Amino acid sequence: IVVQRVVYLLPPVLHASSRESMASDRPMAPESLEAVPTSELLSEIKRRHHLLTLPPSRVVMLGPRCVGKQTQAEALRRNFGICRISATDIVAKSSDQQGSDDERSIEILMSLVDRPQCRRGFVLEGFPSTVAQAHRLQEVLEARNAPLHTAAFLDAPEDMLLERCHGRLIHAASGRIYHKQHKPPIDEGLDDFSGELLSRDVQEAGSIKQEIKGQEENRGMLRLFYNRLGLAREVDATVSIDEVASACSEAVTKR
Repeated sequence: IVVQRVVYLLPPVLHASSRESMASDRPMAPESLEAVPTSELLSEIKRRHHLLTLPPSRVVMLGPRCVGKQTQAEALRRNFGICRISATDIVAKSSDQQGSDDERSIEILMSLVDRPQCRRGFVLEGFPSTVAQAHRLQEVLEARNAPLHTAAFLDAPEDMLLERCHGRLIHAASGRIYHKQHKPPIDEGLDDFSGELLSRDVQEAGSIKQEIKGQEENRGMLRLFYNRLGLAREVDATVSIDEVASACSEAVTKR
C-alpha cells in the first residue's frame, strides 16, 4: 500500500469574494475572480491538482461534543477533496421523511452522498451515533461496493471539552466555528469572511456534562463495532489544531 503524505493541513485563507462564490452554486462574476490575488489562485490550483492524485476516502469522524469534529472534518474535506456531511445536515432533512429514524437517516445520507461533490468520498461528522445506524450504513455501502475506509475517534478529557465549549464562537449563517483562545477570529467577535457578529454557546456546564456522559455508552459500542471491522483509529484531540489535523490525515491514509 502506498501512503501519500497530505500537504495541506488546514485550508488557506481565501479572498472573501472567492469564498462566498465557492460556497454557492452560482458562477463567480469575472470582476470578482479578477479581484482574487494571483498567489491565491495558484495555491488553489495546486491544491486541486494534488487532490487528483489521491484515492477516494470514505470516513466517519466521531467523538464527544466540542472535541473538534467540525474543524477536523472540514480539514479532511479540503485535504482529500471529499465532501463533509454532518449529523445536523441529516437531521435537518429528516423531518418530512417517512419510516423509522434510522432508515430515514440512511436514506437522507445516501441522497447527500450521491451529490457530485461527494464523488471522491466523504467524511461523516458525528454520524453514525448508534451501532444500529453503523450496521445499516455498512450494509448500504457494501451493497454499493463503496465500503468505509476509516472510523476516526477523537477524544479529550472532560475538563478540556468544557473549556472548549465555553470558549466557542459561532457564525450562525455559515456554521463556521471559532474559539476565543484556540482559534480566534481576526477581528474580535466578527466572522473572518462576512464581518458579521459571532454568537456564543451559552449552555450551562451541567447540561454539557450530562450530554457528554449520556453519549459515552454509544461511543463505546461504536468503538467496539469499528474495531471488529479493523476500521477504528484513535486520535488524541488534546494537542493543537494542526497536530490533530495531521493525525486525522494519517488515520485516513493508513488503510
